[in-house]
Amino acid sequence: MLMRFCIACCFLLLLIGCSYVYELQAIVLDGRLAFIVSPSSQRSADCIRSIDVSAETNVRATPTFGDDRQLVKNGSFWQQATAIEACLNPFPVIYGTSLKGEPFSYNGQQIRAVRAKPLQVGVIYQVQTSGSGSGGGVGRFRILPNRRVENLPLN
Repeated sequence: MLMRFCIACCFLLLLIGCSYVYELQAIVLDGRLAFIVSPSSQRSADCIRSIDVSAETNVRATPTFGDDRQLVKNGSFWQQATAIEACLNPFPVIYGTSLKGEPFSYNGQQIRAVRAKPLQVGVIYQVQTSGSGSGGGVGRFRILPNRRVENLPLN
């Protein structure tokens, strides 16, 4: 739990250095989980180039072939990043849909990802995105027993 808190704090510190931060909202769209910029957000964004959906508690997914096992061990249920040069993934972003664009690489090494894993009812998840320019989004949600989504305050 302390590790998750530290990671979230680091991400928020990074966002403070961004030129803008927008609030994300989880919704159900045509029966699928999707993410949008919250209508109450003071800032907006058109697209994303990276996303991370992670459990805030000790709930962990099971890694599959090709997943970054350390990211899964740290609570990631879906993480993917594309090259900075383009922002090809407009909102709404459907959970688990592969992001368009070249995978992000650093020093010629492709950054590993986590394929989307099934989310569990009642678990609190945090979603973080980066978009065009230097903007970033953050939100918190959980899936209710009736399969609706409850968005939670950022605290």
